[in-house]
Amino acid sequence: MLPDAIDFLEEGDREGYVRILIAMAGADGTLVREETAAIEAAMGRALIPPGKRDLLRQELKINLAIDEIIENMSEVAIRLALRDATIIGACDGEFQEEEINFLRELAKRCEVDNEDLNWLFQWVDHGWSWLQDSREWLNLDNENIENAVVEGNE
Repeated sequence: MLPDAIDFLEEGDREGYVRILIAMAGADGTLVREETAAIEAAMGRALIPPGKRDLLRQELKINLAIDEIIENMSEVAIRLALRDATIIGACDGEFQEEEINFLRELAKRCEVDNEDLNWLFQWVDHGWSWLQDSREWLNLDNENIENAVVEGNE
């Protein structure tokens, strides 16, 4: 995995970063497998200890207020969380209105204007396209991948 600024955050910022991702995943009232997987990966990336991960997972069941989460976070951590919360929002293939509102509210808190937020949406879309291009280039559609996994388990 490529190094990222998350690697240099203080422990409290890393925890707040994960809490923002959790709040984003729950913003639309539903939690999909892809969002859960992304949150689990983020907790690993942020080096959240196992016991703390269990506590954070409980927050998936409640609606967290942005102000409460970011109260003691650095601006760098909030901006990184905005970036990755945008990715979380795209995990299920589309942004719900509640997710967009969550991202707008978070962007305001770290003084990211609408133009830069739109750029962030485009960046995420480009990343999704980039991944799709690699699957096409390798002749890997979802059916081929699922069949390979099933055949490998037999």
